[in-house]
Amino acid sequence: MKYLFILCSWVVLGSFIGPSPGKGLWTVAVDPSGRFAITGGDDRELRLYQIKDMKLLKSFPVSSMIRRLAWQPFGQLLAVATNDKHMHLRNMVTGDSVSLQGIEYGGRGITWSYNGKFLAVTDNHLIKIFNEKGQLIRIIPKEDKTSYFDIDWHPSKNILLVSGDDIRLYEMSGKKLAILKHREEHTGVLSVEWHPSGQFFVSGDYGHDEEGIPSLLQYWTPEGKLFKTIKGSKMEYRDLQWNQDGTLLATASDKLRIWTKDGALKYEGGNGKENLWGVSWNDYSKELVTVYFTGILEKWNNKAVSLHRFE
Repeated sequence: MKYLFILCSWVVLGSFIGPSPGKGLWTVAVDPSGRFAITGGDDRELRLYQIKDMKLLKSFPVSSMIRRLAWQPFGQLLAVATNDKHMHLRNMVTGDSVSLQGIEYGGRGITWSYNGKFLAVTDNHLIKIFNEKGQLIRIIPKEDKTSYFDIDWHPSKNILLVSGDDIRLYEMSGKKLAILKHREEHTGVLSVEWHPSGQFFVSGDYGHDEEGIPSLLQYWTPEGKLFKTIKGSKMEYRDLQWNQDGTLLATASDKLRIWTKDGALKYEGGNGKENLWGVSWNDYSKELVTVYFTGILEKWNNKAVSLHRFE
């Protein structure tokens, strides 16, 4: 509650009506209080919105294109992944930022540990782990230089799930646990996420629907055994996220789709012509916020019914 009070006070004192959403939006993240959402993308601006009416409160210029955002569990830091060496941590109470030391290339994968003490990022083909002061404490190498796309920390163990042209599991120590080939065709895996229970994880890949290669949503055991594959999306899975209790999975592709824990499609929303690039649950209101690459923000209820579309 202290974090929420300070953040609200700071926003009110420093708020202003700024520019409209920029083109090329990649990502959105609802803050731990459920009151605010931050977006980022190619226009190099972090934008802070008040969720109840999607009012733009404040914007922060960034020197790089933004690829992914991650709020610190139980804290006030926002981790910002960029397309170059300027990845950083931003204190959303003070507005100050600290650069992540030793980033060489940049990337879109970024995830906090379950206790908020460590941050793992994908720096092109490398996994790099930092403490909450932005100090580099470990590099996990790869045998080739193909890029990683996403990374997620196990909800209760120091195990990292990372995806690129394959799916991999590593211990925080750097020990490789598994390399998984998700399909015969060569397609990248853009999104991976542990279920909140840690009992399985989900992946969403790129696919090439126009070539007869559908995008796949796949369910895996913690050891890497595939036990469910779902087709149906006409575009790549750009993002996916479980709600807090793990009963619903939201996926962003040609439509917003909401699935049960067992992988049954429950709801879907959108016209199927615009690809959603980012999705984030608001676990306080049971709603979601999505962004489109075209610069549109949209708020939905948990039945995938649009509540507010902001262009």
